Formats: sequence, C-alpha cells, structure tokens
Amino acid sequence: MIVPSPQIRATVPFQIGDLALTIRPAMMDDLGPMLQLQALAFADKFSSAFGKRGVQRGVAALHQSHQMQGPSSLQGMYVMVAGSEIVGTITLRTIEMRPDDVGLVEQAFLRELGAWGAFRAVHALSQIDHRIGRDEGFISDVAVAERYRRRGIAQAMMQHSMSIARELGKRKLGLYVSASNHNARALYRNLGFSEGEVRRSWWNALFLGERRWIYMSYNLRETSA
Repeated sequence: MIVPSPQIRATVPFQIGDLALTIRPAMMDDLGPMLQLQALAFADKFSSAFGKRGVQRGVAALHQSHQMQGPSSLQGMYVMVAGSEIVGTITLRTIEMRPDDVGLVEQAFLRELGAWGAFRAVHALSQIDHRIGRDEGFISDVAVAERYRRRGIAQAMMQHSMSIARELGKRKLGLYVSASNHNARALYRNLGFSEGEVRRSWWNALFLGERRWIYMSYNLRETSA
C-alpha cells in the first residue's frame, strides 16, 4: 500500500493574481461548507439525487454518512481556502484508499431520507461510479464557489492533483464529465486531458439529467521527465 508522503499531506500555498490561497487535505470540520459548496456547484446532480425540495436533506445525509465513517471517509479530498473561507474542492482517489462503507452510507441515508429517498439517492449517485485502475488516480468533485470562478482556481486544484498522483507513482489521471459541460471539457483539454469512452445510459438521463458522460484521461508519464 502506497502511503502519501508528508509533502502530499501538507498545506500548499497558491497565489493567483492578488488572491492568496492555500490547498490542504479536507478535515471533518470542513464537511458543512464543503457539502454546501458542492450542492450549489452541482445543483442539477443534487436535485436529481435528492429532489429539488430535498437538497438540504441530502446534504444532511451526506454529512451524517461522513461522520459515521470518520476521517477515513475524507481520504483524497482537498479544499482550496481563501483566508478562512473554503472556495474550492477536489477529490483524488486511488485504489489503495479505503472505499466508502456502503452499509453506513445507506444507514445515514435511510435516517435522513426514508426508504424511497435513500433508494433514489444511492442509485443516482452510483450511476457514474468508476473502477479505479492500479496505475490510475481518479478525479471527482471539482467545485469552485461562484464568486471565485474564472480565476484559475479549478486549474490550480487540478495541477495540485497531478503532482500528488505523480508522487504516488500513478501513470494516468482519469475523470468523468457530462457531455453538455463544455466549460469543464475545455478546461480539461487545455490541461492536456484526452476524451475517450462515452457512457450512454437512459438511467443517467433519468437520475442525473445527462445521458452521456465522457471519460477523460491524462498521461502523467509524458510530462514527468
């Protein structure tokens, strides 16, 4: 099992124009603002999973599932901070990391959402699950607070994740992006990602409001020298 080095875990400063930022591993105290930021950034996904009137209940269910699992559920999650404000999130998962405890997740969802709500949410959120390869780092939950967008924060978080993946000896990075999210696709292409397999599913359309999801990958070895 590969264990991240201290440098990977440490807080890293970023300067973007006049904006002083730091990126660091997420902590349990970050859960509230992290999940609220993601609920706004991924409003369509949260609405599909929890219903338009149930987003805050969904946030509460996710919060409780992390609390029940403890700090290990935050492995690979990073936050970008300006002062004391969380302005961005990103997750980098590897095969060595402990997976979520499905039983505890379902238990938390049942408590907050009831049987039908839990069933709907679990199925919606599992539609773009990805089996991570041994040589792969997998990116998800790239979110930036609205008033901080278009300032290079998403790019900085992606570049930080690339550095971590190289430190961990990974050969490539992968992620899924909805076909209609042209801004995100452009960002990833500008960073050197290539578009590959396209998942087409009416279940995705039903649960997530988007039928096509594109797998994009980045070859870490081409730029590691």
